[in-house]
Amino acid sequence: MLLVHIFYLVLVKSIFVHSESFTSTTHLTHLFNTEVELSKQLQSYLKVEYERLDRIEKFLDVIKDEIRQAQGKEEIYFGNPVNAHLFIKHLTVDWYGIEEIVFDDTSKTMADNYLFPSYEDYTGSAVALMRLQDTYKLNTSEVANGEISTNYKSRKLSALECYDLGRIAYTNGDYYHTLMWMQEALDHLDKEINNTSPSRVDILDHLAFSTSQQGNHEHALVLTKEILRIAPDHVRAGSNKIYYEDLIQKKILNGNSDSSDFKSTPTIKKMDNINIKNQRPRDYLDEREKYEQLCRQNGSSINTKRQAKLFCRYRHNNHPYLILRPAKEEQLLDEPVIYLYHDTVRDNDIQVIKDIALPRLQRAVLRRAVVQNPKTAQLEPAEYRVSKSAWLRNEDSPVIARLSRLIEAVTNLSMATAEDLQIANYGVGGHYEPHFDFARKTEKDAFSSFGAGNRMATWLTYLSDVEKGGATVFIPTGGHVKPEKGSAVFWYNLYASGEGDYNTRHAACPVLIGNKWVGNKWIHERGQEFRRRCSLDPMA
Repeated sequence: MLLVHIFYLVLVKSIFVHSESFTSTTHLTHLFNTEVELSKQLQSYLKVEYERLDRIEKFLDVIKDEIRQAQGKEEIYFGNPVNAHLFIKHLTVDWYGIEEIVFDDTSKTMADNYLFPSYEDYTGSAVALMRLQDTYKLNTSEVANGEISTNYKSRKLSALECYDLGRIAYTNGDYYHTLMWMQEALDHLDKEINNTSPSRVDILDHLAFSTSQQGNHEHALVLTKEILRIAPDHVRAGSNKIYYEDLIQKKILNGNSDSSDFKSTPTIKKMDNINIKNQRPRDYLDEREKYEQLCRQNGSSINTKRQAKLFCRYRHNNHPYLILRPAKEEQLLDEPVIYLYHDTVRDNDIQVIKDIALPRLQRAVLRRAVVQNPKTAQLEPAEYRVSKSAWLRNEDSPVIARLSRLIEAVTNLSMATAEDLQIANYGVGGHYEPHFDFARKTEKDAFSSFGAGNRMATWLTYLSDVEKGGATVFIPTGGHVKPEKGSAVFWYNLYASGEGDYNTRHAACPVLIGNKWVGNKWIHERGQEFRRRCSLDPMA
């Protein structure tokens, strides 16, 4: 439009200023030069326009391919965390980039008319991918090449997409995963011919700094020399080379390094030949290793003697609700005593529960799951719990009320003071790290707002199957429960004395492949005085 406007002004000016000279050959020659100049401008404009259209067309091809693969089987498609991450990236980073080159009016955005995820959702999905790598010991190449599932397929990541994952880790100060994904970006870069690929120097720059932050200054120096070989005028690399050489010399003088290490750091041409040391740092969770090991197992890790105590039976409790259709009870663990009830909820009822919960989950799409702060007793977003949740009351549907009656019949506990049914949907890498459901003695006001005492027991209904991951694990005693649609697990959080059972410390493992839905029902102490009598024995 701007070029057309310029052309119009030049033409009008020529007509009005030189209208009396159109028959003059000299002036016609001058006008010809004007046309030559305008044609050059038009050619430049077309080149920019073709590049713009080419970018839009390539993006549209990616979107069309995504729609073709996902349409009609969305749950299977987005059950792969790589697909889910790329989709969120499209709706945050990519679409907004297209919006800038398509629409002239930037005062209104697409987000004004449609629901879009936030940038936090995008970075969160990237962090979730890295969490899955750690928990299930996935090779970075497996994730990047779409090899983590045969049923839930994903495409290969480009060098740029690997680079973006590394950038997110880098921004978060996570140099462990930065090294993994930048190295993967480098590997993909050598196999691609793509104008949108990141530059080799940028990748090496991130690798060098991250390697130095891991304490590997010798390797950082090698990478920095490679940067200077490609771009001799790279200012930061030049300064860093001097800095790393100085650090290495000091290490040698202090006796912390061999001088041969310094001499054997030549500039190399192929970065695949370098073995960059990369160790996962320890974090705030002391039981991280045991928790993740349990997540990788296919079942509980209990010995034969303990297994011999376990049993299956039909439970009816002489309750009218269960006489004709007793509960199928399987004891999974002896410490703590964990029961699994099969076929507790029908598929039709599960669908009703999801249909009721879904609009509430969508309204909460930009918020993390909330947990109760033990000090303030307030609900607040939790970094260690990644899921979307909604609360359903018995009045919301006969299906919810029927599930509450079933729980009461099976457990012999009153639902009058129980919490509403919490429906949670665990998305990309969704998890809940090791925790207790009950409030400990230091958390006196944790459930004061309910006015019903502590959480005596937990009933957890699985509303979906999960292809891989997503198990409920009990860390102290090695329990592992795989989600099974329609089944439910039940356990007491408190001993009969009211003391907390610390063996009930449990976690929801990250969902690797699939979509996990659960329904939690927390049962409180008040109202259970004659249903579960107290004991003077603190461990009874």
